[in-house]
Amino acid sequence: MKVEKYFDLSVLVGNWESVNLNPTIIIYRNDDDTYLISLIHMNETSKQASPATYEIQEDEDGYFISYNLKQLSVEYDARLDMLKLSSLGDYMRN
Repeated sequence: MKVEKYFDLSVLVGNWESVNLNPTIIIYRNDDDTYLISLIHMNETSKQASPATYEIQEDEDGYFISYNLKQLSVEYDARLDMLKLSSLGDYMRN
């Protein structure tokens, strides 16, 4: 997967589904021009969905979110229209 380090975050807006059965995510632009990722965790027992939202941040290595006390890189392959969150894996646009 050829990923760009920096890209226009607006290309990520929308719903993304994990190819590894990780939580579905929604990416959207906030009122203050920040971009947010909401992960939808599904409790298998209660069938309740619980969203968690993270701001996409940027440093010298590219884009990332702070997730469970770790930094997950946010990468995008424009040719395949695939999103990659480092430890959660690849996502396809839904």
